Amino acid sequence: MAGPDDTFDEDKDDEAYAAEQEEHAEEIREMVLEYLDDNDVDEATVVYTMLDLALSITMSGYAMSVEKPSVQGLRMELDRFAKDFGDAVRDAKKNADQFLEEVKTSLEAANDD
Repeated sequence: MAGPDDTFDEDKDDEAYAAEQEEHAEEIREMVLEYLDDNDVDEATVVYTMLDLALSITMSGYAMSVEKPSVQGLRMELDRFAKDFGDAVRDAKKNADQFLEEVKTSLEAANDD
């Protein structure tokens, strides 16, 4: 039977996982932004390229992670990806005001320098 300490340990594991994921995301974000600056690539091109890359990685990941990949299994994996992406877009919409406020503050600070 699970005790109070088990829940705490799970919470610590979740926090550690979230921190690790954020660290990876930040490093990838920095690489992409550096690539944008170095190669004068417009944002729309990068967005669609990264979405295509995410789809490709999802599909390859499915094919390599199961013993007998199937079309139906891949479609289900893509449905999960679509749901996760949709959830992320909905979250971004909910936080649009906060995002714009942070961008405005950053731009004002940069202009003051």
